[in-house]
Amino acid sequence: MTVWADDEIIARIRAYAEAEQLPPPAPAEAVAELEAAVGHPMPPLLRRLYCEVANGGFGADEVVSLTYSGEWFSEEESLIKIQQEWSTPDEQLDLYPNHILPLATVGCAIWWHIDFSTPEGRMWGWDPNALCERHRLFPERFTLAEWLADWLQGNRTFPEGPDVPDCPDC
Repeated sequence: MTVWADDEIIARIRAYAEAEQLPPPAPAEAVAELEAAVGHPMPPLLRRLYCEVANGGFGADEVVSLTYSGEWFSEEESLIKIQQEWSTPDEQLDLYPNHILPLATVGCAIWWHIDFSTPEGRMWGWDPNALCERHRLFPERFTLAEWLADWLQGNRTFPEGPDVPDCPDC
């Protein structure tokens, strides 16, 4: 995957956001609210995109809005709402850390996630259709910047679950 500087990614997504009439940027207070709930800072590139460019809708699979924007991207109202739902005791399993949040869906319940505990925004995949409960959430081989640069070049990647031949449940 191509690596671009954050400023180049932001400039290109800003042009896309203007052409597609995406929602205006989200308030910085919403980032602070989410960071407090997650216990980790938002990866800087994602923070800049939400606060300087658009409140969701960018990326191959339309990144979910940070706050409710009047438009639903990735079939969800907002990232803050997702985090609240996933962190309730009935929903949050020990297998799925609070610092890894859903970011965009590719359909069929398959999601891209982002790791708030990594400054570069390590991407993760979620596929409940192909793997057992322990392996449904898996680290990907690239960062948010690489994922976005790939999209900006006209490509669309899909989460690739791990090969776990020793798991009797997969």
